[in-house]
Amino acid sequence: MQRRFFLPALASAALRPARPAAKAIRRIVLAPVEGRFHKFVTMNRYDKAPKGHTYTNTLVRIQTGEGAEGVGVMGYAAPDDAFRHALRGLLGALPLDLYEMREGRIAGRAPAYAALLTRYKHLDGPLFDLVGKLTGRPAWRLLGESARERIEVYDGTLYFSDVWFAGRGVRAVVEEAEEACRKGYRGLKLKVGRGFQWMEQDQGDRRDIEVVRAVRRAVGPRVKILADANDGYQQDYDRAWRFIAETASAGIHWYEELYPEDVARYSRLRQDLRKAGIRSLIADGESVHRTADFEPYLRPVRLIDVLQMDIRTEGFLENAAAARLAQAAGGTCVPHNWGSQVGGCMGMQLSKAFAAVPAAEDDRSACDALIADGYQFRDGACTVPDRPGLSLHVDEAVYNRKYRAGESVVE
Repeated sequence: MQRRFFLPALASAALRPARPAAKAIRRIVLAPVEGRFHKFVTMNRYDKAPKGHTYTNTLVRIQTGEGAEGVGVMGYAAPDDAFRHALRGLLGALPLDLYEMREGRIAGRAPAYAALLTRYKHLDGPLFDLVGKLTGRPAWRLLGESARERIEVYDGTLYFSDVWFAGRGVRAVVEEAEEACRKGYRGLKLKVGRGFQWMEQDQGDRRDIEVVRAVRRAVGPRVKILADANDGYQQDYDRAWRFIAETASAGIHWYEELYPEDVARYSRLRQDLRKAGIRSLIADGESVHRTADFEPYLRPVRLIDVLQMDIRTEGFLENAAAARLAQAAGGTCVPHNWGSQVGGCMGMQLSKAFAAVPAAEDDRSACDALIADGYQFRDGACTVPDRPGLSLHVDEAVYNRKYRAGESVVE
């Protein structure tokens, strides 16, 4: 059932300055849409069940009176009435008035809209798409110059298949890794932390080590392996260190979220890695919502090498700030993305614009309601189109058939 949210006409006129009606934002549409992974995805450390084949995003379509449209998705939460009410603050606004523009680039949020756009940073996605389409510039050009021609992407879908498909054991993960390599991926993120809930602790720790070693043997030395524990070793530093020591020979590129962000534990880990001569990086930060919160992990000593602020929830501007902060400390920023084709595109656009964002996370999923033009994957990397905005468009035939009945409209 469609829902519509209207501003009373008199209040609208009183609150908004005069705007060229055709160019102003006239309508915002929200609709739940489905994405599909390339396979059945099992679970990680904190899940209660497998991820499955599909996920749901809230599609956001921001439309002007002259027919321009910005396309994106919300963060992980579903829209509520407070969000819908806040969106009314965008009605009647000129899209280019929402941000501070300098020499054709977005430098920050315009003061009049800063509170709204800071509270709902995920609006960066559809708004950058809209501004890009109106100015004829791709999203990455709204942020900076071209930092690289092709964006390294890694497969982030290797979960606990050995646990779910118990009869196949470790081989279940190895086969997924081999499939990813055949498809052209040169980076694989393995989920670890099985001993947190899915297996008895010591048995789960041993399985983590066994999976990492087995995948390395299967894919060879040139493929990057990333190990993501989703805070699965939070209960015991010594268990985390044992995992690192036992997998050091596998040449792990980075260890991610071994435990929740903690300056003391990361200081100890940094020291222990140096003493052991282990060159693996430390990655964390997907639950961080403000760039400033990374400061204690970067100064006076860099404790986190790879900042992983979520690209969907925190948007382009916050991640751009994180990239600059990381670069100043000699680190990098690779935004977290999960369950969103749009988030993957956003991560690649950011990487195109910033040298300090060397890669993007790929959940190997697609949404049938969206058409993403010009993103071409080959040999572990993807080209990013030089087309306006995010180079995203809605497949109206699919949308009308499957999703229009569930949309809500703010106008």
